[in-house]
Amino acid sequence: MLNELIKYEFKNKNLIDEIENINNDLVLLGDSFINNYINNKINNEFVYFDNGIKYYFDMDLLNNLKIKLLSNDYYNDRCIKLHLNDINDRIDIFKALIGGIIIDNSIIDYELIDRLLNIDDSILLNINNSNNYYKLIYEWSKNKYKELPNININCNNEYNVIIKINDINEEFNGNGRSKYLALINASKNVYNYLENNHMLLKMTDIVGLPDLDKCINQLQELYVKGFINEPTYKIAMKGSNNGIDVWKCRIVIDGVKESFSSEDTSKKNAKRNCAFEMLKYIIEEK
Repeated sequence: MLNELIKYEFKNKNLIDEIENINNDLVLLGDSFINNYINNKINNEFVYFDNGIKYYFDMDLLNNLKIKLLSNDYYNDRCIKLHLNDINDRIDIFKALIGGIIIDNSIIDYELIDRLLNIDDSILLNINNSNNYYKLIYEWSKNKYKELPNININCNNEYNVIIKINDINEEFNGNGRSKYLALINASKNVYNYLENNHMLLKMTDIVGLPDLDKCINQLQELYVKGFINEPTYKIAMKGSNNGIDVWKCRIVIDGVKESFSSEDTSKKNAKRNCAFEMLKYIIEEK
């Protein structure tokens, strides 16, 4: 079954049984490999020194990226995407699977590893800052055309990326010392073109007008589509009024200068009300 799900034929068939029976050595090998691989990918692609002290990317952002990509949520998402979601202990199965593939090959098949980890998109789409133009263009193309941009990557002394977009008779180039930086630079050129030609999608194109009953889901969709950072809700009991508990909820979004609070005898209503105010604010600001 694993062969069909991951589209890989094991040379050593015994490894399939060991993976499905969750051989602990394979789990540890896979876990260690993924940890080192993701750390090295991020460090090699984004981090370098300028005069010995300055990093290109914010180190806290990169450390948070590493934490996110090495979490069980990430492993769980990859299992679902690979249709391993009906398997018990699927996270350990996934780690054992990577460990098994490493043992099954005298030379590590990095193309297969990248496909299973979805490494490029996983890294680029989880960089949550305003300079990640790749994420903005990725989501714009998905929303506009239901498909991704056409991307061509070349490398000589440095990486060169060419991006083509449906309905636009231009090529957008970007260079960088790494593939990821070149992708972001090329995407910035696409973004500037779309902005200058008034082609960028608005938030209301994605979620419609603010709706009190749907506002929490609307904000979540804007986050998933790359328009905003993830909303954070802080809920606490403020006290009681005539024996009835009163809840206070505050919503904060990184990059949005305003925060909003609401009080209600219902936690759900308190959360919904402050989400509605936040949604109205960011749509008006944009």
